Amino acid sequence: MADERKGECQGNRERCTLADCPLFGTLGVAGRDGKRRIRGCGDAVARGKNNRRKGLAKQRTARKRLGVAPSNKFGDGNEERWQDALFANEVKAGKQIQPAVTAWVRIEAQVLSNDTAIGSRHKPARAVLMPDGWGKDGLVMMRLSVWEEIVAPAIHEYYEGGAP
Repeated sequence: MADERKGECQGNRERCTLADCPLFGTLGVAGRDGKRRIRGCGDAVARGKNNRRKGLAKQRTARKRLGVAPSNKFGDGNEERWQDALFANEVKAGKQIQPAVTAWVRIEAQVLSNDTAIGSRHKPARAVLMPDGWGKDGLVMMRLSVWEEIVAPAIHEYYEGGAP
C-alpha cells in the first residue's frame, strides 16, 4: 500500500523556478487549484501563498510589539482594522523593503561609530529622512525594540498621565 502523503509535486512545472522540478516528498494540502505541492515548491502559486503567510506573521508580530489591540479576539491581519487611537498602520515585509533596510543599517552603523567617538552615550539610533520635494516634512525610522522600550511608554504616559 503506497503512502498517499508522498509523491511528486503537482505544481505548475512551466512556471517553476527550481532547476530540479518536480520535487518528490511529502505533499501539502491541496491549494485552491486542487494541486498538492511539496514544501519549497517554486511554482508561482506556492510562492504567493508562502509570501502571504510570512507577511501575515510579520503583521501579527508588529501589532503585538507595537501594543496595538486587534479588532477582534483572534487577532487581525488587516492593519486598517487595528484599534490604534493615534496611528494608521501599514506593515511591509520581504524583499520590497530591502532598500529601506540597507539605508537603516548604514545609518545605524554611522550613529554607533559616532557614539563611541563622542563618548559612549549609548543612545539608540533614530534616523530622520528628509526627501527632496517634501518641504519641512520627513520620515522617522527606529528599531521596533526602541519603540517598545522608549516611545510607547512615553506616549502612554503622555495620554494616560493627564497631559493636555
